[in-house]
Amino acid sequence: MKILALFTIFVLIFGTTSTSLVSDAYAQKNTNILLEIAIQADRQILNQLDRSYGDLVPSDIQTLYEKGHAAVESLESSLPNDVEQAREDFLAAMKSFMEITKMISEPATEAKLATSSDMSDRDLKSELNRLHKYFQSLKTIFQKHNMETDFSEIEQLFVLAYEQINSGKVEKTTTTFHQLESLIHIKNQEIREYSSNSASDRIIEFALRQLEKIQTILENPSIDTSMPEFENANSLVAEIKVLISEDKISTAKEKFGELNKIMKIIKRSTVE
Repeated sequence: MKILALFTIFVLIFGTTSTSLVSDAYAQKNTNILLEIAIQADRQILNQLDRSYGDLVPSDIQTLYEKGHAAVESLESSLPNDVEQAREDFLAAMKSFMEITKMISEPATEAKLATSSDMSDRDLKSELNRLHKYFQSLKTIFQKHNMETDFSEIEQLFVLAYEQINSGKVEKTTTTFHQLESLIHIKNQEIREYSSNSASDRIIEFALRQLEKIQTILENPSIDTSMPEFENANSLVAEIKVLISEDKISTAKEKFGELNKIMKIIKRSTVE
């Protein structure tokens, strides 16, 4: 866990990492640590994007995030059978996340859209183009995840906004622009809710797979079933399953920590 903490701090706070940390992560016998690092990095990047841009993440950064997030999902599906692919996915994810961190840390005078107070002093058509580009990236995300939604109102408002600005109707364009911002904000929230649910589902799936592996170990005939740790392990497995079914993920994670400690004792006893 020391490697996990150090690696994540270097990558997400300083936007860089050292070869030694990568080597140390790779040297771990438990390759699941790569997945833990990637998932934590994914979560932290989302938090950074929310703090820096709110619901209007620049399209180039959004594309980078999607690339990194896809690599994390691929990493998860690669383990435990294809370790080499998992390592490639890990590097791809961390590369994307590091690039995002560097981009966020740079001065971004053009990163956010203008507020209503200074809209009249800005190039309104440029802002409209930027918003439309962001909207197109949102549509791509919806399509990629097969999420059903209705974009017709937004598309019609964009047509109206361009007609208004081409006719020199700046005030009307500004009103339409803010209507578009509001509707796009709603669509962005739909994506966030979907991503949150998907992340929770992935955590649950991962936890259940780990429980299956532990149960397989506990069914090994070489284990001394009379040892107190054996009974405690089985009890914790049953308890964790109930906690997951009740969506008490935080408590389940705490119990997993206890279970892992007991399993180390059990594994040592089979070796001896």
